Amino acid sequence: MQRPADLMAWCRHAGLRPGPARLRAAAAAGLFAEAIGLREVIYRVFSALASGGLIPPADLSALNSALARAPPRAAIAPLGAASYAWRVEGPADAFTASASELLAAVLWSAADLVVAARPGSVRRCANAACGWLFLDESRNASRRWCDMGSCGNRAKARRHYLKHRDV
Repeated sequence: MQRPADLMAWCRHAGLRPGPARLRAAAAAGLFAEAIGLREVIYRVFSALASGGLIPPADLSALNSALARAPPRAAIAPLGAASYAWRVEGPADAFTASASELLAAVLWSAADLVVAARPGSVRRCANAACGWLFLDESRNASRRWCDMGSCGNRAKARRHYLKHRDV
């Protein structure tokens, strides 16, 4: 995401309450900065879990603070043909929405995953240039790549090339 409009487009695509279509430039910039800050906190939380460590107290506190500012889960509502999402009761004035309100469903999902994650199930992609984190739900808990179609395939192709280049 590069700008506030990207955040709103992502929210619409993800089925989240999109918030106001247009915000004053200062409000949009503040909301965007807050959302990026939340994204970074969530990344650090799961990065700590992926490395087998404890969540740093400052990040846990920041996540808890954002969760406290998020509206409560009101009800489940149909999202599409066969999917459902939490219905969020937003602020009366949509132009004063905070990132915690806008991204409430993301915060709830992150918190639920922190509580439910089995030790070692949150992993970092084995591609050192990638940096993505993923949830390993494979049967034998041996997944190494964020996506076999990208990082995993590149690693296999590189191994094949190195193995056969001197032949």
